[in-house]
Amino acid sequence: MSSDYFDARVRTTEPAEALEWLRTQYGRVDVQSDAGTLAERAAGDDAFALRRLSWGCRAEVVYEADRFFFATSTPGYTWRIGSVEGEYSVAPGIVQPGQELLGRADGTVVEMVAFDAAHLTEAARVIYGDDSLEVRFDGTAPVSPRLRDYWLATLRWSLTQLPLLSEPLVRAHVRRAIVAATLEAFPLAGDPRERRASALEQAAIYAAATSWMDDHASLPVTADDAARAVGTSAAGLRRAFAANAHLAVTPEAYLAQARVSAAHADLVASDPTRSSVAEIALRWGFVDVLAFVAVYRAAYRTDPQVTLER
Repeated sequence: MSSDYFDARVRTTEPAEALEWLRTQYGRVDVQSDAGTLAERAAGDDAFALRRLSWGCRAEVVYEADRFFFATSTPGYTWRIGSVEGEYSVAPGIVQPGQELLGRADGTVVEMVAFDAAHLTEAARVIYGDDSLEVRFDGTAPVSPRLRDYWLATLRWSLTQLPLLSEPLVRAHVRRAIVAATLEAFPLAGDPRERRASALEQAAIYAAATSWMDDHASLPVTADDAARAVGTSAAGLRRAFAANAHLAVTPEAYLAQARVSAAHADLVASDPTRSSVAEIALRWGFVDVLAFVAVYRAAYRTDPQVTLER
């Protein structure tokens, strides 16, 4: 889980203050602007950040990227990277580490997601099951109008989660969603057919394993048993969970959640004069009733005894 969460904001009409902010946030940036305002909110952690940057002025920007940026905008932000030019309101674009962006902003709002290169590479390796994958993109725009719209919708949904992004589980969920959309929508270098086959295989392993664990949660089975049942290795099962799960990112965590969920159903259905919390906990593999109470409270925000007596 990524750490070092931040939620930073600025609004200024002072060019020197705007430049200081941009250099603090982005690194090597030079800006020439006329009178007006600059405002930005940036939130995230060491893996990724969501950013909304408002230019209430005309400005010319020179930026040497040290991260991956994927951006869209309202009309008014033209850019050039090498010999390639574009306008973020026409098509979302990429700035890759080591590239120099020349931008012209004119009363526009830019919405972006920024990824640390190492974290994006790690995520791509997990999703596609390729430990040798190095993330680079061919081209600067999404591969199709349909995937462009999918990526834009995912980014805009992600930005609605800004008030909740300080919560680690929310942040992890948002990060996985925007990483998956970005890797799918933009032209990742290499053979897309091989990557898609790998991703589909892992999704199938995940679906089969979760179904098997749901069906066998009452038995003394382990994650290794689930791996064998669906025809993969323990490492392969972990990779499938890391690539596809949102909250239970390991098979062990999913199995525990399945057992807590089943115990909850038993608590709701049981007669409190004939059953006890300890009996139901033991039925679902929780030998330590105090440990069960703790995980139940974390999942359902109440005591299992209260559920049983309703």
